[in-house]
Amino acid sequence: MKHTLITITILLFAHFSYAQLSSRDAGQSNRPTTADNLGMNKPAGVVVTFLKAPYLLYTGENDQMLVLWQMGATQNCLLEWGTDLNYSDGSVTTEEYGEDHQHQVALTGLCPNVKYYYKVSTTDENIKQGSFVAGAQDSDRTISFYAYGDTRTYPANHDMVAAQILQDMSQHPETQTFIISTGDFVANGDREKDWTDQFFDPQYTSLQKMLSELPYMAAVGNHEGQGLLFRKYFPYPRFVSDRYYFSFDYGPAHFMVIDQFTSYAVGSDQYNWLVNDLEATNKDWKFILLHEPGWTAGGVHPNNPEVQEIIQPLCETYGVQIVLTGHNHYYARAVVDGVMHITTGGGGAPLYTPNPFEEKIVTVNKSNHYCKIEIDTDTLSFSAITKDGDLIEGFQLFLSPNNISDKFEEDLFKVYASHRLIKVSNDSFVKGQLSVYDNYGRLVFRDGFVNKEHQVGVDNGGVYFVRIDFEGERVVKKVFVK
Repeated sequence: MKHTLITITILLFAHFSYAQLSSRDAGQSNRPTTADNLGMNKPAGVVVTFLKAPYLLYTGENDQMLVLWQMGATQNCLLEWGTDLNYSDGSVTTEEYGEDHQHQVALTGLCPNVKYYYKVSTTDENIKQGSFVAGAQDSDRTISFYAYGDTRTYPANHDMVAAQILQDMSQHPETQTFIISTGDFVANGDREKDWTDQFFDPQYTSLQKMLSELPYMAAVGNHEGQGLLFRKYFPYPRFVSDRYYFSFDYGPAHFMVIDQFTSYAVGSDQYNWLVNDLEATNKDWKFILLHEPGWTAGGVHPNNPEVQEIIQPLCETYGVQIVLTGHNHYYARAVVDGVMHITTGGGGAPLYTPNPFEEKIVTVNKSNHYCKIEIDTDTLSFSAITKDGDLIEGFQLFLSPNNISDKFEEDLFKVYASHRLIKVSNDSFVKGQLSVYDNYGRLVFRDGFVNKEHQVGVDNGGVYFVRIDFEGERVVKKVFVK
């Protein structure tokens, strides 16, 4: 006779603990079904509330997922999960850990790329539900994910950004993977009230739904303060040396999360870890995630020199394509020696005014927004999108420049290459400014834009970016000169 088992191992760490389960081994036969079994025999009418509804963290293993929540008082809970709303894969009764009524469960033995549903309950009337898709296969070549940052201070704005992400995800189910944050969750990360009011407040329904459906992968920002509450609510199991840097793989991509408040100077522990990590990965696409940008569009915070002097050379040496940052509250893109430096600080914080003429800057936009990154084998498509669903800009990167197309684009402006000439048609005689940058972010041409056609001669073949500023708008296009 075959028996179905539930295996529960409690893992204790210096700062957190969680229950680790195998969803392949867990079954319904051992499932508690009554309030008494859960220790819920409280006086009638007494329901312990969820202070922080269930949210998700990715462990870096494609057959695992962390589910976390916090109650308002001591209360056992029932977590159930499965590939449909019958939650038939398994269940576990959880007990709090720590000193603040927190619960955490690591689901293991999941099937990569499979969607799971889960619910956490204390009574039949006190239930929270969510879903997730287990991580991509290591061999997968196609993935999508989201990125943004600086969600502090104005949770209503953050909620609108989350609503737009959810809408996009509903139209494109393949994007239910994970979301990256560049830090600065709340105004004062050392104060519990800010986490409760600005990030986990249940009145912001879109935000809470997003957290329950997209694992949250984040860098620590300056507003996280000492980082103790950041660690309390985001206890990533891959933290290195008890600090806030780590890395993980997802399909064809490798992600390195930098802790800028721990030394990463040449020769430091974090620097040595980063070099070893970059040398060890065999993934085609590489991302570095940190908070303070090396090249940004001014406004409030200056460029971070350590990113320029330490991170950028490593990007060039090891082929990191994109550095995702925040800190300044707007969208900006700089191109430096072929590396894209994205400032995505429009998650909800008070917006700053970017300067489009800062060094290496190609595009700026003052808005609450998020980014969407889609990888399909040797092509990466990047979109920056406002909370209202408007496209700020889109661009593509390619593992081989030979894959870049120089075909016409059928819209207001047509940009194409002929021999060593970049040609820009302006059939509507729009008045503005034309700028051309090479793939290293260097300005090679700038002049007024008014004629029906402009021709810009270049000395070398390769990738160029054509920027047209007109009537308060900006268009940026990529062209390949053979």
